[in-house]
Amino acid sequence: MKPMLSVIGVQALPQGQLRVVWDDGVTRDVDLRPQMKGHVLLEMLAVPEVFRDVSVVPGGGGVEWLNGADFSARSLRIWSDEQEHINSRKSA
Repeated sequence: MKPMLSVIGVQALPQGQLRVVWDDGVTRDVDLRPQMKGHVLLEMLAVPEVFRDVSVVPGGGGVEWLNGADFSARSLRIWSDEQEHINSRKSA
């Protein structure tokens, strides 16, 4: 069983992206635009002023916003792994 990942840092970037730092030393940019589509709470994250207010959930279990939206550390890592794989195939 894989150890549980924790988020230790997060920074909002332009265009619906976060720079996430996990406790295993990995730092990646994660594009959340696909997750924001079709859900009222998540669509609100498309507003830059709302998106900027991201913070790490106490204990590092993920990230959250003041409007109640959140993503788990594991989901963020899965999406970042997928995006990293796609980007590496495009540049090859």
